[in-house]
This record gives sequence, structure tokens and C-alpha cells, in this order.
Amino acid sequence: MTEKIKINVDNKIFEIDKGKLLIEACEDNGIDIPRFCWHKRMDPVGMCRMCLVEVETPRGKALIPSCTAEVTDGMVVDTESEIVKKAQEGVLEFLLINHPLDCPICDRAGECPLQDQTMEHGPGESRFIEEKRHFKKPIPISDLILLDRERCVLCARCTRFSDEISGDPLIEFTQRGNQTQILTFPEEPFNSYFSGNTVEICPVGALTSTSYRFKARPWDLKSNDSTCNQCSVGCSVDVNVSQDKVLRYLGIDNDSVNQGWLCDKGRYGFEYIHSENRLVRPHKKIENEFIETSWNESLSKLVERITKSLEFNEDSVAFIGGALGTNEDNYALAHLFKNVIKTENVYLNDNFALQNNLLLGDFERAVLNDLDKSETIVVWGQDIKETLPIIYLRVKKAVKNGAKLVLIGPKVSPWSDLASLNITHMPGHEIELLEKLKSKRTKESKELAELIEGKAITCLVGKSTVNHIEQSIENFVTYVNQVAKAKILPLVTKANILGATHMGLFSNESHLLDFVEKARERKIKTLIVSGTDFISNSIYSKELKDAMTYIEFIVSLDMFVNDTSQRSDLILPVTTFTEKDGTFTNIESRVSRQNQAIPVPGQAKSDWEIVNDLLGLLGHEGIGNSEFEINEKISKEIEGYSEATFLNLDKPSNRDGITVSQKVRFNNSEGDIEYEEEEDGYSLIFYEKLYGDKAMQRNSPSISFLGSNRLLQISPKDAKSLDIQDNANVKLTVNDESVMLKAIIDEDIENGTVAVPINRRGVNHFARYLNGKIEKVSEGEMFNVN
Repeated sequence: MTEKIKINVDNKIFEIDKGKLLIEACEDNGIDIPRFCWHKRMDPVGMCRMCLVEVETPRGKALIPSCTAEVTDGMVVDTESEIVKKAQEGVLEFLLINHPLDCPICDRAGECPLQDQTMEHGPGESRFIEEKRHFKKPIPISDLILLDRERCVLCARCTRFSDEISGDPLIEFTQRGNQTQILTFPEEPFNSYFSGNTVEICPVGALTSTSYRFKARPWDLKSNDSTCNQCSVGCSVDVNVSQDKVLRYLGIDNDSVNQGWLCDKGRYGFEYIHSENRLVRPHKKIENEFIETSWNESLSKLVERITKSLEFNEDSVAFIGGALGTNEDNYALAHLFKNVIKTENVYLNDNFALQNNLLLGDFERAVLNDLDKSETIVVWGQDIKETLPIIYLRVKKAVKNGAKLVLIGPKVSPWSDLASLNITHMPGHEIELLEKLKSKRTKESKELAELIEGKAITCLVGKSTVNHIEQSIENFVTYVNQVAKAKILPLVTKANILGATHMGLFSNESHLLDFVEKARERKIKTLIVSGTDFISNSIYSKELKDAMTYIEFIVSLDMFVNDTSQRSDLILPVTTFTEKDGTFTNIESRVSRQNQAIPVPGQAKSDWEIVNDLLGLLGHEGIGNSEFEINEKISKEIEGYSEATFLNLDKPSNRDGITVSQKVRFNNSEGDIEYEEEEDGYSLIFYEKLYGDKAMQRNSPSISFLGSNRLLQISPKDAKSLDIQDNANVKLTVNDESVMLKAIIDEDIENGTVAVPINRRGVNHFARYLNGKIEKVSEGEMFNVN
């Protein structure tokens, strides 16, 4: 238990945890101390001197920066003395000497700490009459961020965030004295996955977002707490809305999850909501053209087809789903398909899905805060900076605070310098690797044993590539539980998959290839698709595309016409998470709220509303008249969710969310899908990068271009042997099919191996294979990709 001490602040006695910073102690007890450079998630530097307070010392009273001073027992502090006020006034007068005072055109106006503190603590007028300094403005330091150097107060928040928190020190101080300014390095733009955080923490308008610039004033915005659904972390976000339009996301300081930070995909990836390409009315296909239709006609046609299919065979209706639905949507869909239609043909489209004995295994499940208490952290899965970037920040923070890190995977991570031990292996050889690690005969296995045996460890485990043998993950979990005090966090990466599994929608035991086989045998007559574009992103897209030709009637619940929905007979427009209420279950099994922020556009409906309409037309009782009613049913019927009600989650004490528990007995899996392997060629590593090119991202202009290139990473030695230059076109040939890719020479790639991001259309189906051939091609040479 933390030792308590007493301090006197402004003649009030407070009991404080020993070792706390004075500025934090005051803030915790309702005493506001002005500041610019201090941020509670970063190391204190005492640069701005705005937080000066008067403290009694053995030599008399002294001015000290409260952001660097730890509290001591019996400390006497005055935050409002005349000396303190004069010091704060002086600091502000100096800052305002060169500040342009362009508040009427500054995006920060209305929520600007410099404005607020000048009004409260600053001088009434300026004594400075000379010419202020001027810089060219604004400078685009990346595609997302603009810099106005005249406004900068040199607090170093942006540079410290980039160095300490994200590990991307691409923005720094240059020059000296009164010429000091913030800049990026020559020919190195601020290409960070977390750059938007620097805009949010900047205390002035020196850094602004291209997507929000000149869009609105803070007093025009309505704030709505919600949960981001770009990945499974479920970051707490403040959705800012003006005139029924989402204009920006801000990070909420959820101590259990994102601690205030957001990745740029989460921060800027919402723009698809207002895309002009979005469907907001039902569409039916007539002679290969989509035309608008009514909900009555659409649902009547769908019910007719479902009824006809069930007359043919009670298991002839299939559903393929993704991760975008709320728990309430998923509960409704599970009820429709499992209890009413009673089909076993319910499939999840996720190339990196884990089976239930791993996803819900009967082991001690970790939460993100366990990372801060771990002696060692083991990551065996995809690169979490690419797939779960906020968890990467949490791991980086834990390592900074003393935890040891072990990274295991088929390729060296770009942030591998954080690790005490890096272990690489060939794709598809995970079982052999684990046996070597357990043997303690090699240098790596001995180092691993030293780092984990008898230690409090947290293991983040999942598939490192789509070809990862899942049995090796189960064996590894069993092993670490035998030798260490281990907590396990299965790395599910896609949004609300865990919630959908809890709701009973996905068992994760059914495989898409089973669907393909049944479709080709004409056992499936009607297919319903929701929340996924499997033709664009599944590794089985070729087989699925073929299977769709055998199905009589296909319906897509979607927001866009994409590669899958364009092959449908009917497209039903659905809502986004900003247009409905619901709950979201993140990777830790933490349930949080998603609140409606804007009206539903056009005639779009939530999945649960569509299910309700179908139930009525099928002659069954509805699932509920609102998200609230469905949520109440979930709390009564779904294991572990009794406390996860809207009423409970809306309490301030539960703002961080409520963890739930659902477990299955940890058994060995029935086996992995076999992947085809050619004997010759390079070993292929297929993985996902943060940015892809699915419809949601393609329709979010701020990030639409960031995942459009199809890439192949190759080692310098292999590039030289093939006479391949950086950014040159290369041809990857697998099983007599070729695709054009842009070569990136990467020192982290092992010789004889190439890495290919698969979240790009036209590449995904190659991931079925473990080996392929690489050739240099001439400029302009093109290859057909199905």
C-alpha cells in the first residue's frame, strides 16, 4: 500500500500519496495550477515555468516548478501569493511577445490554454511594441498535420510525445535562442501512426489537422463519448459533432485502455460516415444494375427467399459476418440465425481468427493494465504496432518503466530495439520453434527461460501470419503457464469479434472453405452478408467469388457498393456506430458504450432493426423495440454480461468500461487448415499493415491514400541479387498467378524471405501459399490480377 503524507496547500491540509508530483497532488484536490509543458502521461521537464508555486524551505520561501517537485511530508505551498501571480504574469508576457494573437482565425481559439491562462493570469496589456517574428505559415509537416511556427510556445509536448510515447522522433527543436523553432528533418515528413495526438495535446494552435482546419469553433461542437471500432482495442473517443456532421475525434483518457491516445487510423478514419458514395436507401439489382427500391419490397423479397430456401432444406441459408456490429446487433443476428432460421452455416470472415479454445480459453486472461505490472512481456503474433497500435504504446510504456520484452515472429519488427530478446522463425514452422525453445539447448531458448521462468509475465499471443499453425499457440500457452505466473491476452485484432462470439453469433469453429464446399454442392440457396467485404480481403476470395455463382439469392447489409456487395441481388443500407446506441466488447473482454452522435442518414437501419422486421414477416416475436431493450436481454441471458447494461455503463464510475468473463475448457484444437507450399522460391510472410484499402478507408479522404500501394518488403542482399532497386516494380508469382508489387528494401527482412501486406485488394488470395517467386519487371509492364 502506498505511503501517505500530509501537505499544506493554500492553508488547506491534504493527505497525498508519497512520491507524487506537486502539480498532480494539487489537481487531484481541486486546485488548478496553470501549465503548458506538463502532461500527466509524459515525463516532466519544467520548461515553460508557468506552474511556479511558492514553497517554504529551510532558507525561506522559494519559487519552484510544481511539475518537477515531488511532495514531501509537511510541505507548505502557496499557489496564489503575489510573488506567484507576478511570476505567472511575467511568463505569459514573454510568451505573448512573439505570439501572433491571430485568435479569430486559429482553430484552437475557444479551447486554447494560452487564451484561458492569459485571461486568468496574464497582464492586462502588452508593453511590447516592436515587430514580432514571422515565419512562412502553415507548413505541411505531413499529409495530416500543418505547423504554424509563429504560434509555438516551445513547450516540447509534441517532441516529447514523439520520442517518449510513440517512439517516432521525427519532429524536433532546431536553431537556438530566439530563433528556436519546431521542425521535421529534411526529406523526412512526420510519418507517424500517432501524429494526430500532437495536435490534441498542443496547448496553442501551432499544430493543426488538415481534416479539421477551419471547420468549426468549439462552442459549435457537441461532444459524445463513444468507443472507436477500427480495431479490437476499443479506444474511448469523444465524437465532436456540428450540424449533424462528425467533424473530429478526440481521445478520452481511459486509464484502463488508451490513456488518452489514438492512432491516426482511429482519429481520421471516420470520414466514410459522410461519404457521397455511401448507400442510404435499399437497392436491388436489375440486369446487373442497382436501382433504388423500398424497404417493404426488399424485406418481402428476402423473407420469400428465406422461406423458399428452408422449404428446400432447413440448412440452406448461410450468413457471413464481420466485426463492425454492436453487441446488440450481434445478439439479434444470433437469435435470427440460430433460433429462428436454425442454420449452422454462420461464418466469420477474419484471416487471423482464433478458435474458441484460444479466444475464450480457460486460462488467466490479461487486461492491458497488467502490462504495467509485468516483469516480462511476450508478444507472439502480428506486429502490434500495425494491427493494435495503442497496445504497442502500452507495451512501450511498460518497457520504459522496466519490463523486459520478448518478440517472437517470422520477421524482425521495426521497433525490435525495445526488446531484450528477438526470436525469428520461418513461416509455418512454429511447432518446431516452440520445441527448440522448450529444450533450453540453444542460446535463444536459454535467454527466454531466464526472462520468463518464475516471473510475472503477460503473453500477447495470436497468429503472426495467416499461415501460423494455431496448435503452436495453444502449446505455447500451456508451456508458459507451467513455467511462469502467466496472464494471456489472445490477439484478436478486428473490432467487436469477441463481442460477437460472446453473443453466440460466431463459434469460430466453422470455416469459410466449408461454406465454399456447400455452395458448390448447391446446398446453400440464400446468403446474407453483413459487415464484411470478403471478396476484397479474405485469403479465400477466389473460392468465395466462385461459390457466390452457385447461390440463388444474395443479400448484403452494407454502407457501400464494394467487391462483395456488387455481386449481391439486394443491398440493404446499414448504420455506422455513430448513428446508433450499443455496446462494444474489446480485446480484454471490457464492455463499453457506443452512443449515437448523429441522426441516421436517409433510410439506413441498424442490423437489429432489420432482424426485427424480418422476424415480424416470418411470424416470430421481435427481439426488442430499442437497443436499450436488447441490452437488457443481453444482461439477463448472456454469461458474464449481467452488469454490462446501458444504465451501469453510463455511470461515471464505469466510464472505463466493465470487464466480463466467458470461458471454455482449454482443449487442443482439431487441427489447422493446410496451406499449400511450393518447393521453390522465397518464403512468404503475409501480414496486415495499419492502413489498408477497404471501402471505409477508401472513403475517408484523410487516410484513403495511405494504404493504396501494394508492397513487397525484401532484404538488401536478395534485392541486390535480383537487381531490384527500392520502389521498383517486381512480380510475385504463386501457383502460376502473378501480381505487380512495389519493392521496399528493408534491413529487417531475413534473406530468402519476403513480406507482403495482404490488406490490399488483389493480394489477399496469395496468402494461401508459403512460397513464391520474385522477378524484376520493366516499367510499364502490367499483370492481370483476378
